[in-house]
Formats: sequence, structure tokens, C-alpha cells
Amino acid sequence: MSRALTSTAVALTLLGLSGGSAGALEPTGSPGSTGSGDSILPAWGNGGYDARHYDIDLSWRADSRTVDARTTVTAVATQNLSRFNLELRGFAVDGVTVKVGDVRQPATVRRDGAEMTVDPPVDIAKGQTFQTTVSYSGKPSARVSQQLGKTGWLSTSDGATALSEPLGSETWFPVNNTIRDKATYAIDVEVPNRLMAASNGRFAGRDVGDTRTTWKWREADPMAPYLPTVSIGRYRMFRSAMDHGRIPLVTFVDTKLGRQAEARRTLPRVIRFLERTFGRYPFQSSGMVIDRIDVGYALETQSRPVMPFRAPSYLITHEIAHQWVGNSVTPRDWKDIWLNEGFATYTEWMWDAERFDKPATPQRQFDFLYEIYGPKSGFWKTPPANPGSVNKLFALPVYNRGAMALQALRMRIGSHDFLTVLHRWAQQNAGRTVTTGDFKKLAERVSGRQLDGLFRTWLYVPEKPKGY
Repeated sequence: MSRALTSTAVALTLLGLSGGSAGALEPTGSPGSTGSGDSILPAWGNGGYDARHYDIDLSWRADSRTVDARTTVTAVATQNLSRFNLELRGFAVDGVTVKVGDVRQPATVRRDGAEMTVDPPVDIAKGQTFQTTVSYSGKPSARVSQQLGKTGWLSTSDGATALSEPLGSETWFPVNNTIRDKATYAIDVEVPNRLMAASNGRFAGRDVGDTRTTWKWREADPMAPYLPTVSIGRYRMFRSAMDHGRIPLVTFVDTKLGRQAEARRTLPRVIRFLERTFGRYPFQSSGMVIDRIDVGYALETQSRPVMPFRAPSYLITHEIAHQWVGNSVTPRDWKDIWLNEGFATYTEWMWDAERFDKPATPQRQFDFLYEIYGPKSGFWKTPPANPGSVNKLFALPVYNRGAMALQALRMRIGSHDFLTVLHRWAQQNAGRTVTTGDFKKLAERVSGRQLDGLFRTWLYVPEKPKGY
């Protein structure tokens, strides 16, 4: 991040393995936890299961701006499970069924705000794969907070766009809303024929009816819950590919924003540039959504970032860098968000060095920031790897001091080892969740140096590092 429809149903179907031989004892289950234990957002997300796949089927009505939806969530129980929770904010829940083994039955549902507790008809054994079917409908609305601004389902003049970092996905589909539970996605969006609907991953085609079209998208790579998007509006759709078809590029541009030709030319250049640092692009498709959406930030929605109004090259670089650092390699805890934002900010500095043919650009940026922020500046009071609270999650030091920490590491271990660390970080951890400690261990292993002091000073101590 650079900071309805007629009533169908959300069906969360718990698709199970066979329950065993006749007469076998049913497992004795216990409730899954109603929080993830995240240090910044502990109440969000749930325990007792691991979500593996979301199948989201949305129908959006332009006249009422309401949604009818059905979502199928496939999960694996991580304990003997008597009940479990999902997050879904707003909406009328029209019904929930749970399928365990070959049997699908109605489930009991209780709701408390965004927390939705599902009591399956039978306990689910640890290790068993299951699915659930929730039917919901209504008018989605954004999350608005002083700390995070507007996120989630956002109405626009000609449609809507979902921007979900960190918690907004619960405003448009039922989800295990924790950064550490990645899953694959299939997203189908039905809209009036005059509109288009963009989402994540590979474009799987569209079904065109007399008055309405269903747009189909498939994200086969694991995706954290804050990264799915749906963007509905009057767009121009541009389809191309780079490197002999290796990466399909699908970009949507609001019809009132021109053709954004320079941005579309810049995108493959940025991908190739970042591949030299992080290795092969991690997903099956790329592109952008450039829309008239007044939120004050862009977002790295997986494979297809959303840009407000325009897409300058520095912003493309930042959001495409997130495809490696943030989307493919994802923090296990929100306190480590600098592993996203500090890294993406640093790639902006590297891109400037490339663009202006000035290799010292990252050092110049470091020197400039170090000079303008004195020892008493509040800039140093927020340690990037421990911002402490949700209102500091996207604070400037997480971005810029985080990037400075990377330059300090580069100064300590040398450019060769530093670039080796970045490449191995992205390639060895692809599809995984990680911690700052994991990054430190990799840097120490590559460089052969002990880096406790540098990491503590730059990432955890709320004061200006000395000696630079």
C-alpha cells in the first residue's frame, strides 16, 4: 500500500474427507479461537482451521448498489473442531450449510458484529478437509477509521472497488481475516453489460447475457486476505503480454482517465527491473486498475494493483515490488509490515538510480533523510519492526526508516551480499509467511556477519541511530 444485487447466497462449503467406517466414534471437538493472536490486530482472524480456497460468486446491482453473493471456502481443521468463526461485516445471512464427508447439512449461525460463529452439524476431525455454504445479500459499506481511513468495499461514481488492507475483505465476503492464513481464490462477478469487473489473477473469460455479464478471475497462488479485490466500473480493458507471452498483462483504465499509455509502457519495464533484484515474477498474470477513487493511496492487490487517478513510475515500482515483498513473501504478523513497506520504498530508490543513471541514489536518499530528521524528531519514535499500535501501522517511519534500515544493512555487508540477500529472500520464501527474525538470519547466513546490533538499532529502538 502506498498510503446489490438480487439475493443469491454466500456458500461456504466445508468439503470433507470420508468420516471413517460405520459405527466409528465421532471426534470430540472444541471451538476454534475467535482471534489470531496477531500482536497488532489480535481480535481478527480465527483459529481451529486453515483456509485453503475461496470461491466467491458476486452479483452487483447498479440501481440499488446491493450485492447477492455465494462464497465457497475450503478449509482444513487444525484441531478437532466443534465450531469455528469467520468475519463478515453487514449483510443479511440467508443461510449456511456445512459439508463434512459426503453429507451437506444446515449449520447454526450466530453473529456478533463482524464475528460469525458457525456450528456445524457434526464435529470435524483434525486434518479433515471441509467446506461451508453461507448465503448473504445486502448493501456493502466501507470500513472507516481515524487510523486507517477508508478501506473495504468503496462506492465510486460508476461502480465500486474493494481495497482491503488490513481488514476490509470482511466488508464483501466471509473470510478468516488474518494476514497469516493465505488461500487461493476463484472470483466471479456479475455486472450490467455496460460495466466491467476486474479482480485478481488470471482472466478466465466472461459469460455475456442479454443484459448482464459475468467476469471470471482465478488466482492460483496463495493470497493473504487483505489482497483480493473487485473493481467495477466503466473501463477500457487493455490486454497484452511481455517476454513472448510469459506474463499476460491485463489493465483496466477508467474511461474518463484517457488511455494511460505511458503507465502501460512502464509496467513491463518495471517488472523486468525488479526481476533483476528479486528473481522471476511470482504470479501468473500482472496489470493494473487505474480508477477514479479518492482514498489517498494505491494498493498492491495481488497481481493487479489499484491506482487512484494516475500511475506514475515510482508508484508502479512500489506496488509491483509488493508482488514479491508483501504478496508472495508475506509477514506472519502485522508488526512486521516494514517487510512490505520498507522494501517497496527501497525499490523506489533503486528505480530512481536506474532511471537517472545514478547508482548512489539509495545512499543519497538515506543521507537526505538522516540529515533532515534530528534526534528529537518524532520520525525516530516509531520503530519500523514494532510500530506498537494500529494507528502507526502505515506511519512514515515504517516506509522510510524501514528503507533506511535496508541501506544501513547494505553499507554493513556490501552491495554484492545485500543483493544476494534480497534475491534469496524473495525466491526461498515464495508463497510463505515470514518474520523480521527470518530476514536477519538470512542476512547473517549470506554475509557471515553477526547483525544483532544493526537490526536492533534500526528496527526496534525508538531513537535516531548514531554514527551515520
